[in-house]
Amino acid sequence: MTTTDRVANATTAATHLRELGELLQAQGLHVRVGETPGGLPQLIVISTTVPTLSEVIFATQREENWWFWWSWAERIAPVDDMPTAVTRIRDMLTPARPR
Repeated sequence: MTTTDRVANATTAATHLRELGELLQAQGLHVRVGETPGGLPQLIVISTTVPTLSEVIFATQREENWWFWWSWAERIAPVDDMPTAVTRIRDMLTPARPR
């Protein structure tokens, strides 16, 4: 992969993460798009009700498809399925209510 390809991929990933971040922010979560020390775009998502609940989300391309990924390298949803990604991330960062 050339440097130009890496820059294009990072730009695309950041664009997907910003779009996801806007949707998550509308759901009441705190978000920040940044970069890992290696320059990989990342979305930091923090619960507003329990700030110790947070997660780092990545967007990467696998074959022809772009996906959102958890920090533990598990797929969340394809980038073209924003509603599923938002629901899964929001649910992960919403504390369980006592019964």
